[in-house]
Amino acid sequence: MEIDYLLLAEHAEVTGSKLYLMGGGWDTMSVPEAPANVRLMLAAGVRVEWDETNAPVPLLVRVDDEDAQEIFRLEGQMNVGRPPNLLPGASQLSQMTFALALKLPRFGGYRVSLTAGAEAAAIRRSIPFRLAQVTR
Repeated sequence: MEIDYLLLAEHAEVTGSKLYLMGGGWDTMSVPEAPANVRLMLAAGVRVEWDETNAPVPLLVRVDDEDAQEIFRLEGQMNVGRPPNLLPGASQLSQMTFALALKLPRFGGYRVSLTAGAEAAAIRRSIPFRLAQVTR
């Protein structure tokens, strides 16, 4: 299993095995003051190997500040099956989106991460972003 991609966006959804993004791929969010209540979308693609299908996979989404203090945590799971037309041994891309409503306490750096799997088999990918004050 591997995390193919992790993106921040203003809007993201998966429909018909396709990812649709609006305002995606940013790393700076500008607001007039902090603390700030913000809403952002996280889009992720997890590639699941043939032998990892039909089993629950724990997921963890975290947002940490620049001091590695947890701001937000969301736990869940995914379970990828095998469609009847899948070639033996083929991997599959499981795409997902997460809507995050956060209260970011101050301007500065943050990091959002996705962990898939448990303990020694867990994989993790993270991306940084900044909360900046609007300049006029």
